[in-house]
Amino acid sequence: MPFHFNYSIMTNNQANCLFCNNKSVCFKELTGDELARITENKVEISYKKDETIIKQHGFASNIYFIKKGLVKIYLENTDRNLIIEIGGEGKVLGLTSLNHTKHYMFSATAIENVVLCEISMDVINEIMQTNQYFNRQVISTLNTTIEKILKKLYCISHKHLNGRLAEALLCFADDIYKSHKFTLGISRKDLSDITNMATENVVRLLKEFNEKKYIKLTGKNIEILNYSALKQLSR
Repeated sequence: MPFHFNYSIMTNNQANCLFCNNKSVCFKELTGDELARITENKVEISYKKDETIIKQHGFASNIYFIKKGLVKIYLENTDRNLIIEIGGEGKVLGLTSLNHTKHYMFSATAIENVVLCEISMDVINEIMQTNQYFNRQVISTLNTTIEKILKKLYCISHKHLNGRLAEALLCFADDIYKSHKFTLGISRKDLSDITNMATENVVRLLKEFNEKKYIKLTGKNIEILNYSALKQLSR
């Protein structure tokens, strides 16, 4: 009996990396021939909301470029998960496994319907050996990822609960949705995994922020009403 997968694979010829207008910073350093090679060694895949894309400790054979949608990237633990980042269009997943480990160091799950380009890690490693500009940009991207993780560790170890939630809401407004009005695509439990606090504390503080008119909360719809107040709390 054949296996059945929930995700769909798109093998049309129009997904040519050379003509893609949504390249990550890393891939902008590639030559035409290198982009053609990437095209030959990738497949475009769509995942539905809540489907697992990467499993922590799973064998690392590909990197994933987010072409459309949002993905939560998290460390799994027996007690609770820690979401280290919400990745959107242009984010590359799996770079931390390049030339380092044969296994993924994190899990990744779609928080809405997403489209990804799955690219052979072997090809990426080979191009890094011959293209110093691409290699340099990959290292720069990895450094940015490490910086985000360090900031996350500082936030959850030094900031009060209201400061953690304020920072998370500002991150959604500034970096992810790029608007002061957005529909939060994750659950309250996910928000607790981002801020490393109990779900009941997240619910309580959201209600408190709403009552103080820092935000306007309607179900999953959030509007930032007092940006400066949230900024002050996040410091």
